[in-house]
Amino acid sequence: MIDLPQLMSEILAWGEEQSSDQTALIYGDIRLSYRDLERQIDACAMSLVGLGVGKGTRLGLLMENRIEWVVLALAATGIGALLVPVSTFSRRDDLAFQLRHADISHLIMSSHFLKNQYLEDLLDIAPELQRDKPGRLYCAELPALRHVVVHGAAELPRAAMSWETFCENASVVPRAVLEGLRAEVDPSDDCYLLYTSGTTSLPKGVLQTQAAVASNGYVIGQYQSLTPDDVVWFYFPLFFSAGCINVMLGTLSSGATLILQSMFEPGEALELIDRERATTWHLWPHTLKQLQEHPGWTQWERTRLHKGTGPWDVVLGMQADDGIGGVHMYGMTETCTAFTCTLGTDDPDTRLNTQGHVLPGNELKIIDPDTGQRLPTGEQGEICVKGRSVMRGYYKLDNQSYFDDEQFFHSGDLGYIDEDGHLHYLQRIKEMIKTGGINVSPADIESKLVQLEGVQAAYAFPLPSGEKGEVVGAALVVTGNSDGDSLLDLCSSMLPGYKRPAGLLLLHPDEVPMTGSGKVKKVVLAENLQRLMNSSGNRVFSGAVFD
Repeated sequence: MIDLPQLMSEILAWGEEQSSDQTALIYGDIRLSYRDLERQIDACAMSLVGLGVGKGTRLGLLMENRIEWVVLALAATGIGALLVPVSTFSRRDDLAFQLRHADISHLIMSSHFLKNQYLEDLLDIAPELQRDKPGRLYCAELPALRHVVVHGAAELPRAAMSWETFCENASVVPRAVLEGLRAEVDPSDDCYLLYTSGTTSLPKGVLQTQAAVASNGYVIGQYQSLTPDDVVWFYFPLFFSAGCINVMLGTLSSGATLILQSMFEPGEALELIDRERATTWHLWPHTLKQLQEHPGWTQWERTRLHKGTGPWDVVLGMQADDGIGGVHMYGMTETCTAFTCTLGTDDPDTRLNTQGHVLPGNELKIIDPDTGQRLPTGEQGEICVKGRSVMRGYYKLDNQSYFDDEQFFHSGDLGYIDEDGHLHYLQRIKEMIKTGGINVSPADIESKLVQLEGVQAAYAFPLPSGEKGEVVGAALVVTGNSDGDSLLDLCSSMLPGYKRPAGLLLLHPDEVPMTGSGKVKKVVLAENLQRLMNSSGNRVFSGAVFD
């Protein structure tokens, strides 16, 4: 196996070795070199030590994409703390669950972001913050929590510490203590506790080790062919595994430059990409569509933008002269994001139509979901994974039910391996729609529906049908006042009968029901569409009425 970093503290060293004066981070008008980033990480690490953070400390981080997020993540994991990124999508109950379930003892947070008032929610969960003293916080609802540091608060509760005071802790910690803590971090130590949720159950905490996170972050950067000459734009929240492993670590371990954007806004994104002459982007199809629909899409030079997550260079006809393009990958939070990946140097057909080969140190098998038997090349079945990048386990759960006798993790995903060893991911097994005996892929329907004018995103799901077993239902995220009946007619003209939605739910972006980790609750969409259809006899409904 190729030489890989085993510790988070090694990630920055790999990037800095190539380009210590290179710009590491861009945030608004702030530009931070790799050398300055290392200095900030050292100072932040000493501030954490001054707050009582050390090896094994469960440190919660609730903050939007900004330089402080990157600095805190590398500082904390560098001294052996267990970093628990908290979703910025969290509402009050989401926040209460994750803080308690993860046994977070130290929380560093933004007071608010967009419409979310995190500090107000925390005070509702833990009113003791107003009464207790800093470092002597004892909350009935959050029994492990002792320290809270707040960034950007106009007024602090009594037991909380300001970001500015936290930073002053660095001056009282001897450098030798910091180096001693770093020296005791082991590749097998827990590094990240990342929360991932399905649409019907409570989020699960995924434990990943130092070696898994550091090595996979580096490998992803190498597969993308990133170099110090690259400038990377993305909008994924850093609390996503794709953000804090794929993007953050893949970029910094390559010595490239990372542009941070707190929230996605098409005009601002296009201005950043153009101004900073970005070469690499990480985005999903619905985001690309929003960029393309913005007036600024036609006003910038796109030929240099050809690397990143997704073979968009092929889709958009933007292939570079060097033959390097965007990669296609398969993975999940449980595998440190990417488990298989194409190379940026692979031919366009491979990058567009496969998810690539298994990454070094990993192993994959395809099984019959019903019998558990291994399937040969070319046959579709459940994707099962094990190896270097697979999680240590779910926090506070009996993991025997998730791993088989060969220690493979069963993904619940459907796919197959072709004769060249490339993985082809199809979809989630449980999301398959079976109508009139025919298997229908929601992804196939969604790819068609999102092409309709005025549709930003589409979600297809099964609805119960006494005659056919199941029929297709769909929710469309629309702009403006779209005509539902016209959209239904267009669906009929572009889809064969068995794929046509029996009902449509038209929503605006802020009406889509989401989990705390940012996944769409398709079950909630299906239940409400079915209820509306049963109660009215209509087929198209606008607006969200969720129980």
